[in-house]
Amino acid sequence: MSNLASAVRAEQIRTLYRQSVWVFIANPVNAVITALSLWQRAHHGALLAWIAGMSLVAAGRLAVRRKYLQVNPSADESGRWTTYFVSGTIATGAAWGVGAAVFFDPADPVVQLIVTFVIGGMIAGASGTLATYVPAFIGFEVPALLGLAGGMVVIGDTAHVGFVFLLLVYGVVMTMVASNTQRAIVGTFRLRFENDELLAQLMNARASLENVNRTLEDRVAERTLAFERQSETLRDAQRMESIGLLAGGVAHDFNNLLTVVLANVAMLEGGQLRDADRISVEEIRTSANRGAALVSQLLAFSRRQILKPQTLDLARVVAEMEHFLRRLIGSQVEVEVNVPADVLPVTADPSQLQQVIINLATNARDAMPSGGRLTIQAGSFDKTPGGPGPEVPAGPYATLEVRDTGVGMDAETRRLAFHPFFTTKEQGRGTGLGLATVYGIVDQSGGYTFVESQPAKGSSFSIYLPRVTGAAAAQFLAAAPAVTSDATEPRRGTVLLAEDNPMVRDVAARILNNAGHTLLLACDGQEGLEVAGKHDGIIDVLVTDLVMGRMGGIELAKRLAEARPELRILFISGFAWDNSLPAIDPVRGIDFLQKPFAPDALVEAVQRLLRAPRRSDGSGPTRPPVAS
Repeated sequence: MSNLASAVRAEQIRTLYRQSVWVFIANPVNAVITALSLWQRAHHGALLAWIAGMSLVAAGRLAVRRKYLQVNPSADESGRWTTYFVSGTIATGAAWGVGAAVFFDPADPVVQLIVTFVIGGMIAGASGTLATYVPAFIGFEVPALLGLAGGMVVIGDTAHVGFVFLLLVYGVVMTMVASNTQRAIVGTFRLRFENDELLAQLMNARASLENVNRTLEDRVAERTLAFERQSETLRDAQRMESIGLLAGGVAHDFNNLLTVVLANVAMLEGGQLRDADRISVEEIRTSANRGAALVSQLLAFSRRQILKPQTLDLARVVAEMEHFLRRLIGSQVEVEVNVPADVLPVTADPSQLQQVIINLATNARDAMPSGGRLTIQAGSFDKTPGGPGPEVPAGPYATLEVRDTGVGMDAETRRLAFHPFFTTKEQGRGTGLGLATVYGIVDQSGGYTFVESQPAKGSSFSIYLPRVTGAAAAQFLAAAPAVTSDATEPRRGTVLLAEDNPMVRDVAARILNNAGHTLLLACDGQEGLEVAGKHDGIIDVLVTDLVMGRMGGIELAKRLAEARPELRILFISGFAWDNSLPAIDPVRGIDFLQKPFAPDALVEAVQRLLRAPRRSDGSGPTRPPVAS
């Protein structure tokens, strides 16, 4: 193994061992919670023995972790520590697998649901905490799933045997998620080591140059310092880009999973459930919604969040939020809001702009635990070419400044302030995504974010958004057109559903089938063309994922629209819409729905397209162009 590969592997294992203690003790804690849930339905002795076994495994892993941190082994010594860690995850997964096999009661559907949900949740969590090194995740996942699958195979009916295959698909999907995450992490580590090696070479070259030509020492030192600053900026940009790609990719995969969870929960809630089961389903829905909110923040940071920009007055947005912000911040902090009388028109998503203000205000509040002053100020700034001011292109800007008198930040904290999951708060008080979300929303809106801060002297965050001028600004002052209701009798039609994720395809098919539509199903764009070619009747709506294996949704929509100009198109994706893709216009038959979506949202989106009026020439919706 090369030196670079060895260093990357050692860093992977070091990352696993340096995880929080709570990651290691989460298994016995969750085992206790699971045992309490099964206490009235399972043998008490078996539950206690299982908890004891899980606790012993966790204690052993913690002991190995402590020893590793004390030894701090070199890259050459990481091999045996890798074996220790993987062995620990295998033992933990086996403990869950044994629990699933022992407590999976063939006669009690509630127990089956609890056991299945717990095992699935633990595997989903492990795909994040163990994704740094995929063999460790597989060591946990395989024995855990085998135990659960064994319990279902013992029952032996068609439904449970079928669910065993679903578990297999779930295991493969989660392994792919972990593998994609590991690939991105390894790439980040490799880039860091390569940059470190490059910098070392550059430093040696500088020393040689100084020895050869002492007369240029001052100039060389000055240029080297500038180069180091540029290198640091480049590394930060590359790191942020790598993390952004990782965040967007993980968010996409989890949006698919959350789509299945939330849609099934919604359908379960619409049925007949006992009170106890309804509480369990409600807990699943609440947790999934929290996951969806977290994914939304990840997409905002990675600049893949779907925005609905419109021209609005920044000053009015700030003024209208003043009362809410005073209640949010509390009486311990004095809040001062200053907005000009002039209109500050900008183009932004109003809800996302409000989220920026809330995130900055709550961040300032947390920086003033003993009270202080929070100042929120809106204004305008015209940057001239080469003129003084922040490092933004020349042009007119609307500004938003949020200042506090809190604890402030040192240089290293300022450098990492907008990095995702970085936080100076104690554990349990924030995800570390607040400022990262601010950065992503402002950047996606075409703006710029700056921070100035010193320890014990407070912090000041400044947002610069391009100001709308000229005719567009004048049009902004016109009254918005009245919104008319298009509620009519629900329409039914023939829907071609193309989705390569089998679980998402299955749940979407059930939703549309329950709404009364006739369905044609395809696993990708190529099969979608084949299915449409064999169908003699009209296809009213194409519902297609954007990214699929043999042919993506854009190409499928283009080719079908050429043969069927009356076709309406609904794109769905775990990613947000991109400016390079066709223009969204539900009235003309093209719409987009981001995952995860509720069943009602999918049904309503199809209804809007079915209500889209045909053009007078009978050619139907506009044909989508190919994405560039």
